[in-house]
Amino acid sequence: MLMLAPRFPAPVPVLGHGFRCECVAYVPDERTLFVLGAHSADSAWAAVLWLSWRAAHLADQLELPAARSLRGWLGDRREGARALARLSRPAAFALIVPEGSARYVLSAVPEETRREEVSAVAVAAA
Repeated sequence: MLMLAPRFPAPVPVLGHGFRCECVAYVPDERTLFVLGAHSADSAWAAVLWLSWRAAHLADQLELPAARSLRGWLGDRREGARALARLSRPAAFALIVPEGSARYVLSAVPEETRREEVSAVAVAAA
């Protein structure tokens, strides 16, 4: 059985903000953007897990210099902790990997509060 996006139990309570995670390829000269994958994560930890999972898959497909850069990020615990700390604030995180004329971007951005939720809170408070 093939699992494309496995879910693992979080080692910490899954509380906090949701995150929109994406992996895109961008070619500046052609002004072209390709979405290679997207995911909605429930926590900063889940966002870092998805970014790591996607980075490993991306590294398998890139040329050696770009793949080395991604694998270096994956193997560096301090970089992983820095990404987790940034997302826990919550603040956006992006990892940009150049390969030739293309740029690969792995990002996680805190999801904004939905307008329906804001309206419901305003009605409840009134």
